[in-house]
Parts: sequence; structure tokens; C-alpha cells
Amino acid sequence: MTGNYKYIDHTADIAVEVSAENYEDLFIVSAQAWRDSVVDEHGFDNLQEKVLEFNDNSIEELLVHFLSELNYLLLGSKWITTGVKQIKIIKIEKEWNLRIVILGIPFDTQKYNIKIEIKAVTFHQMDVKYKDGKFLTRIVFDI
Repeated sequence: MTGNYKYIDHTADIAVEVSAENYEDLFIVSAQAWRDSVVDEHGFDNLQEKVLEFNDNSIEELLVHFLSELNYLLLGSKWITTGVKQIKIIKIEKEWNLRIVILGIPFDTQKYNIKIEIKAVTFHQMDVKYKDGKFLTRIVFDI
């Protein structure tokens, strides 16, 4: 994976700027930024796999859809995503397709803590751009 993220100042929400060399890494780094925003723990073991597939009209919609599903898995299903095993993003005509195998575990609230609850992944200020050999975007998490 080649990419990184950094937190930026944003009133009342969490905002991150993400950069990567390709779309797949942009999604992986974005998932890492989401996870690091909601939990402190790392080093999870006994990982399980889940396959997610999405189709959307833009790369931004696809990214918000994906991150929103990770958030739902945590808050609604008590399952935390710890990483990505496999990812493929393709554009067929006007539709973007994502197939991703994520790794994670049931989220045991006796063992782990949610440090902040994200209400929604927003489209606010999100615009995936290609500049100077990198894909860049900003993600705002509504808290």
C-alpha cells in the first residue's frame, strides 16, 4: 500500500486528507483513517473475512458507500474492520464497481473501546482528484 492520510482542522467534525498512488490504495488508506478515528486498538487477532460489493455512479459515491458500510458494521453489527485482504475497483461505462475482501472481528465492548462515534460519512468537501502523480481527497466524518 502506498498512501497516507492526515487529520485537518474542521469545526465540530473529523476531517482527513488522503493521498495514494491509485484508487485501491485510496480506499485502503481511507478505511484506515476511519478505523483510527473510531478506535485506538490495533493488533487484533482471529480475523474473519467479509466480502463487500458496491456499484455507484462516481468514485466519490463509491468511497462514501464503502466507508458508510464499515461504520454500519461497527455500530449496527458490532464488527470492526481491521484491514483489507483484496480490493478491485473498475469503471464500466458510467458505473464504478468495488469488490473488496475486508478483515475484521466481532467488536467486544468489554475488550475494546469506541473512542468516538461517527454518525455519517459525508460528501462535504469530497472530490477525488489526480494531481502530481497522486489521487487526493478530503473526507469529513460527521460526529
